[in-house]
Amino acid sequence: MTRWNLQRRPLSRKAKSAYKIQAAPPLILSLSFLAVIIMGTLLLLLPGMTTQPITFADSLFTATSAVTVTGLVVVDTGTAFTTLGLTVIALLIQIGGLGLMTFAVVTLIALGGKISFLQQSAIKEAFNQTDLSTLASTARSVLIFAFIIETIGFTILALFWLQTKPPAEALFHAFFYTISAFNNAGFALSADSLSFYVGNPVVNLTITGLFIVGGLGFSVWIDLIKKRTWQKLSVYSKLMISSTIIVNAIALLLIYSIEKDNPNTLATLDTASQWWASWFQAVTPRTAGFNTVDISALENATTWLTLLLMFIGGGSSFNKR
Repeated sequence: MTRWNLQRRPLSRKAKSAYKIQAAPPLILSLSFLAVIIMGTLLLLLPGMTTQPITFADSLFTATSAVTVTGLVVVDTGTAFTTLGLTVIALLIQIGGLGLMTFAVVTLIALGGKISFLQQSAIKEAFNQTDLSTLASTARSVLIFAFIIETIGFTILALFWLQTKPPAEALFHAFFYTISAFNNAGFALSADSLSFYVGNPVVNLTITGLFIVGGLGFSVWIDLIKKRTWQKLSVYSKLMISSTIIVNAIALLLIYSIEKDNPNTLATLDTASQWWASWFQAVTPRTAGFNTVDISALENATTWLTLLLMFIGGGSSFNKR
């Protein structure tokens, strides 16, 4: 009589390797971000990070919001955290916005380490790319691009705030808002976000410029730098650029038309400030989360438009942003 062997046959070495490579990258990415969130949570609970003690839940929420560049808060960021605590939040935003794997790759290269095949698989998953040979150069280029753009934004904002604030405060404001804007995080140092600067051209242009550049994404800008002419751009780059211009222009005109007679938003502002406020509120919902007018006072039509803009959103940090 034939005996049936119901015992599970062990996987071959090749099969195990293939299974490991397929299963590991998403898990590695998830655990890596979880580790950063937990580390950020614990750091924000340390003495000297807050102006008064906060709960573990508040710290966890803040760290998670920073790493995922969501911008939601349960405590007033500007008053609840000290300069040291705000610096930790800014670093969490930078790590989350540019991607943990970006820093990991560049650090490994700087230390002279080799990237294993499993690590390459995780990085490929994070970058959403298929070409393993360009991962290191891509990660390095992302950091260089971010450094250049953030340096420009920081310099402009620092020079502006040095005119009205003490040097240390002005430089920190520039540092924090540059990182928060470029990474589309929406964290602000005031409870009313940037409402104080509703009609200021420097703040409006710099902040919106930072999050529009960040929202378009690294791959689009590299495509522009390399090809320089519209005809040679990829279909994706053309779509991102054209749709951003069209959506922002339509949103600007609609918000101005709807809100110009609203006494709680634009009606009390001069004409130039009305346009600046309309511009800011038109471009910020898609990715950034800042505001220069009271969101709760918007007309219902503007609120629905804002919801639509948030639904449209931006792109991702590498191939889609």
